[in-house]
Amino acid sequence: MGCSCGKDKTVEEKIEKNLKKIKNINMCDFFIKSNNFSRACSKIREATYGIKALSQISSNQFNFSTGTAFMIAPGILITAAHLCHIENNPTRPRHSNFEVIRAPDVGKKMEKGTFIAEDIERDLALLRIDDPRSAKCVEFSLEKISVGTPVGSVGFPLAYIDVATGIFHLVERFQGAYISSFHSIITPSGKELNSYETDALMYRGSSGCPGFLFNGKVFGMHNASIVDQPRQVNEQEIRQEIRLAISLWIPAADIVNFAKSNNIELKYD
Repeated sequence: MGCSCGKDKTVEEKIEKNLKKIKNINMCDFFIKSNNFSRACSKIREATYGIKALSQISSNQFNFSTGTAFMIAPGILITAAHLCHIENNPTRPRHSNFEVIRAPDVGKKMEKGTFIAEDIERDLALLRIDDPRSAKCVEFSLEKISVGTPVGSVGFPLAYIDVATGIFHLVERFQGAYISSFHSIITPSGKELNSYETDALMYRGSSGCPGFLFNGKVFGMHNASIVDQPRQVNEQEIRQEIRLAISLWIPAADIVNFAKSNNIELKYD
């Protein structure tokens, strides 16, 4: 009886030990899968677009702007208002032609975009695609994101147009950071606007990129960066003085309110 009980106990201990191993492996796998942005990127890219804005300045001179947009309702894109203007300058005339391409469709013919509306002070603009290839849209999270939360973005920074051929060269890129602050900024007109800050400098040309959480919901849109302006003395001093690198994001609530003001209803929680 004693030996039999001892064997049973040993078997039970082994089973329990193996179950713990399986459980730990599964939990580890779950942690890895739930705490990276790969799934979120797969979801967000379905609604992310590269933008090429064009204006003819003279008989042989053109001005281009490039950036990112994302679909917030079927056929409706949101982007940064400054991208819609010549030289990315809101005080300059608006571009006359817009073409867009969805991330999974890069390499195909671009779709025509039509300007709808803009809020220059909040740096938001709406574009429409008539008869779009896809109706995939992002979902917004209006909940205030806590400081220290990891966030990601997908878009087409560093894009450029070959002036000789007119070919639009764009590469889809992911960038990650943490929320470092949420606070108000005062515009030159005295208006108070909320903005998120993240702790990593974005690539040049990242305006319009959607910022999102692990669950794939969009918390905001990148529209500006703040960097120190070094004194032009010598290379060594320039290197020492560049310390500030803050990326700014327009909160999802402002995007939703802007869309609503233009009779566009969006998905959000």
